[in-house]
Amino acid sequence: MVQLLAPGTGGVRDYAEGLSRHWRDAGLVDHLIALSQADARQKSLTSRLQELIDSGGRPCTLLLHFSGYGFQPRGLCFWLLQQIDSARQCLGTDLRVVTMFHELFASGPPWRSAFWLSGLQAWIAGSIARRSDGLWTNTGGHRRWLAAQVGNTVEVAMQPVFSTIGEPDIVPPTTQRRLQLVVFGAQSTRHRALARLPRHAAQLRQHGVTEVIEVGSGEPYGGIASDMRHRFMGRMDTAELQALLEQSVYGLIDYPPRYLGKSTVFAAYAAHGCNALNTAAAEAGADGLRDGEHFVTLDNGASFPGSAHARQTMADAARTWYCQHTSSLQARAFAELCQANTIKEVTHA
Repeated sequence: MVQLLAPGTGGVRDYAEGLSRHWRDAGLVDHLIALSQADARQKSLTSRLQELIDSGGRPCTLLLHFSGYGFQPRGLCFWLLQQIDSARQCLGTDLRVVTMFHELFASGPPWRSAFWLSGLQAWIAGSIARRSDGLWTNTGGHRRWLAAQVGNTVEVAMQPVFSTIGEPDIVPPTTQRRLQLVVFGAQSTRHRALARLPRHAAQLRQHGVTEVIEVGSGEPYGGIASDMRHRFMGRMDTAELQALLEQSVYGLIDYPPRYLGKSTVFAAYAAHGCNALNTAAAEAGADGLRDGEHFVTLDNGASFPGSAHARQTMADAARTWYCQHTSSLQARAFAELCQANTIKEVTHA
């Protein structure tokens, strides 16, 4: 088992390492390869895989974690496609390729580069899908697009992503938590949510929320122009962040509801029993998620979980939804898809 991902930190690497932890606990050995175009020039993917095949004495499965912008700044990772083609040609039946599509391609208005590059990005994603023996993704919309690319040749598995900061077996009830709002993740995603928060400040104060706590690396957001208190905690270790989420009633996010299934931040809120408040535009949910039941679009004030009963009901609904695709369940399913040894479910707090 070899997991291939782009260099650097972030949600994709956290996801891959989460799979590795479960596999190690079950006695299944895997290797992580972080590969850039410069790395591939120095030593090709084929050479790296051949060494592992020779040392292990058996064929291998390559689990590619695909996100175009991770492998090339504009998402045009033609070099990755060439590396996969070369590996398949040289290694033949010794190589099985399974691709996890964390992203497909970007889109945007004509004044953004994504508008002009999305066609090429889509061509790359479709080409990689057609070169794969197994496919996996994280939203129903992605699955439908991939299925259209491969037809009946390959089944496309889909499960929303799991929390990369743990999955507690038991969480405190909302009545034992503070009426505070937590936002964490990459700086850009935190700041996007916080930039839209002031227009909802009156609504939040009405329900007793007067403080927002920002967690993560990078710079704090400096534009909250309301009387809500703003605390920046910087980067926390996993145990500290888990404790903070379990002490908080609400978690803040800015994500189109149809894409919530690919957000590890939303997954963490659901796993830890936080009510997710979404500053993105209201739209129909997807993948079993419903606005007002599993999360709240702040533009839709009627569904705000203001009472203790409503808060607990929403937290329970989100955790029930989440428990259908925990990290242990996904690790086992990935192992089966990769035709590795079936592993037993392992639960991590």
